[in-house]
Amino acid sequence: MTLIEVMLASVLLALGLLAMLALQLHAVRGSQTGRHYTFAAQLARDRMEELHRMDWDAVPITAGWVADAAEDNLVLNENGANTTEQTYAREYRVSADPAGIAIIRQIDVRVTWYEPNDPPAPAPPRRRYALTSLRYNED
Repeated sequence: MTLIEVMLASVLLALGLLAMLALQLHAVRGSQTGRHYTFAAQLARDRMEELHRMDWDAVPITAGWVADAAEDNLVLNENGANTTEQTYAREYRVSADPAGIAIIRQIDVRVTWYEPNDPPAPAPPRRRYALTSLRYNED
């Protein structure tokens, strides 16, 4: 009887450890996705601040989305060298105020990227972070 109890306890322990392993893998994937969203938010905020700091006449109204250079998220690997973990595409658009007020412009910035398990490049990116702001001409 004791041998059966030990075997049953071993099976239950193995199932519990497998469940903990699955939880750990899910947590690692979730933290990677969170890191990607944080970096995308940082890229969007940086571009938005640049557009707000420029002179009013230096920020032209665009016909559509204007692409910035692609940005790479570099991380240290186990050898201490930088490797590219993710590549982001950043775009912005400046449009006149829809209400027709000449002293206000709407600024949109969006950052797109693919997660490792996303479909290949011809499909639209599944991950997107966007910011929208209004800029007022104080002159």
